[in-house]
Amino acid sequence: MNTNPSNVPSGDDSPNWPATPILTYGTFGARTPAGRRYHIRSGIALAAMAVCMLSGVLTRSFDPTHRLDLVTMFAPGAAFIYIAWEFRRYLAALDELARRIQLESIAWTYLSGLAIAMLLGGLALVYGWRLNPFWFIVLEPVRAGWLYFVSRRYQ
Repeated sequence: MNTNPSNVPSGDDSPNWPATPILTYGTFGARTPAGRRYHIRSGIALAAMAVCMLSGVLTRSFDPTHRLDLVTMFAPGAAFIYIAWEFRRYLAALDELARRIQLESIAWTYLSGLAIAMLLGGLALVYGWRLNPFWFIVLEPVRAGWLYFVSRRYQ
């Protein structure tokens, strides 16, 4: 049997998924061009959303016609539609295993979010709470947690 170094398995062929970008950004990092593009463009979209909303809120008291209300109203939706589009492009650029891990974390996030929404909806119905839909954004850290958990199974 030939045991030269090129034929001996190294024992470290498993992927090394970085924990910090998974838990902070919900991606495998900005080491690839697709990861950099997603991080930069989603950051720009969030900054543009913040500027649009802030300008709409600040000018509301000075503008009796409330012309910027449409900008304030549509800015979050437009920004997150663009972020979703960029995330789709990011997923398309990943290899098969990384894409599978991302999609599995998305599926678990959907199921977790559905369970939490039903629980909170039942509580709101019984106690007369009004739930702000903004809390839906809390699902992003949940997705990052599922991404971290799922990626550890493939190490």
